[in-house]
Amino acid sequence: MAVSAEYFPITPIEYPDEDGKPVAESDQTREYLLYSVKSLGIYFQNRPDVYVSGNLFIYYEQGVPESVVSPDVFVIFGVENRQRRSYKTWEENEKTPDFVL
Repeated sequence: MAVSAEYFPITPIEYPDEDGKPVAESDQTREYLLYSVKSLGIYFQNRPDVYVSGNLFIYYEQGVPESVVSPDVFVIFGVENRQRRSYKTWEENEKTPDFVL
């Protein structure tokens, strides 16, 4: 007797790096945000375990791309200080921001 199993292709879940919408910031607000990210980056520049960024998607629930936030400025302790296109907590040992502005 032959047993057949149906094949269901698994569609990979996409986690976009951007939402395609322009960021609506005033000139002054944008300057404050850029200054904050730059200043915190300089302050923690000798800490390879501190990640400073801003306006980056943070995905906090694997498999649910709608579970996302994008803080203006944030700092995360205990993760590698490297550039990312987005931040997925499940790829970073479940670390979430320690500071958000």
